[in-house]
Amino acid sequence: MVLHKPEKKKITGIKIRGIITEISATKKDQWFIFDIQPKNRDFRDELKELRPRIQKIKDGKEKYFRSPYLKNTIVQLIYLNWESALGRYKNPENNLPYEVLDIYGNTTLYRQSRSEKKEDIFERLEKLAVEEGLRNTD
Repeated sequence: MVLHKPEKKKITGIKIRGIITEISATKKDQWFIFDIQPKNRDFRDELKELRPRIQKIKDGKEKYFRSPYLKNTIVQLIYLNWESALGRYKNPENNLPYEVLDIYGNTTLYRQSRSEKKEDIFERLEKLAVEEGLRNTD
């Protein structure tokens, strides 16, 4: 008799295009600023709400951070939910993408946490969305 484990729901995230506009590669203070420029045809209706905006990502203790080499580099921004992608959370840290990849998806430039799992971050964001009144509990 074969017992099958139930499949876990895989969290893929929402991919949105962005362009790096500024870089600071000093050893003391590393950060980069990107401009969100949506160009995904799959999410046309959802992306109408997404206004072009600029976000700044700083290096931190628990974060994976690799400074990009050039300005005007096109990157893939991966958000875990729409509230985060649309920038609706009160805390700006929750509006940052989970991961920033190069345009080909080969090199990771930033990841929110080294120790916390993707699923845990997703669940935390979902709870915050309900607590802050961004989403109904239905």
